[in-house]
Amino acid sequence: MFQSPPALFNQGAPLLKLSVFVSLCLLLIIADYQFRATEQIRATLQIVLYPIQIALSQPGKLIDTASDNLRSLSTMKAVIEQQTIQIQNLSLLSNHAEHLEIENANLRKLLALQQQVAFKTLATEIIYKPSNWASQKIVINRGLADGVNVGMPVASDTGIIGQIIRVFQYSAEVSLIEERDSAIPVLVSRNGVRGALFGMGRAEPLDLRFINSIGDLDVGDYLTTSGIDGTYPAGFPVAIITKIDRSETAGTFISCRPVANLNRFRHLMVLLYQPSSSAPNPIIPDSVKNKKTSKWGNK
Repeated sequence: MFQSPPALFNQGAPLLKLSVFVSLCLLLIIADYQFRATEQIRATLQIVLYPIQIALSQPGKLIDTASDNLRSLSTMKAVIEQQTIQIQNLSLLSNHAEHLEIENANLRKLLALQQQVAFKTLATEIIYKPSNWASQKIVINRGLADGVNVGMPVASDTGIIGQIIRVFQYSAEVSLIEERDSAIPVLVSRNGVRGALFGMGRAEPLDLRFINSIGDLDVGDYLTTSGIDGTYPAGFPVAIITKIDRSETAGTFISCRPVANLNRFRHLMVLLYQPSSSAPNPIIPDSVKNKKTSKWGNK
């Protein structure tokens, strides 16, 4: 049975329809140009479609705003990181300059102390401190090649820190006065009372023993080397009395603190000392003299 084609394919002559629609378009264009016939229609459509345009444009604006915020956040983060690095670098330079200033001051004090002593000295530097917690020793960068021998004392700008116990060609090991069972003959610079200062080991105060006139001692008294052992020259500051514990049953315990603090400097001085029959006058650096209180002048 014969079927007719669908309506889509049964629309008459295409050329005729095209001509009709083109003519209508031309008439509308001419009418709009001459008489503004569609202006009101466009205005009405603009009013009706404006909310839709706004709604459709919002996602794009939100995306643009978010992109701008992300770019700004990324830029600010980069600026903050750069400024943080600059602050760290400036802090490092400041700390380094402060460290150099402290070292220069220490070297000037050592130079001034060298000019006061009657024997030769040798400037040295701490290489490292062994990690043995039970030992109070350091290693310096002077040895046999520099004329260093076992037994020579080592001092800082504030006082004695120890003596050479082992020497190598270009380095030497120094036993600090805090080393357990180390002993230094000392006297109280205020009144000349003699005694012996013993090390007690790591993180322990020094112990002052063999004092004849304990009643003449006060907290704050400075102890200097007496020179009677022939190892340390007389008159060098060693420690300061920090505590006097008097007990009727257990006796009297006198605790002392070294005047030299190795945590504050790394430049030292080896005393090329040879014992003589005449002991020099006490040598007290200015840095130690300035620490004395007014009671020194009253006693």
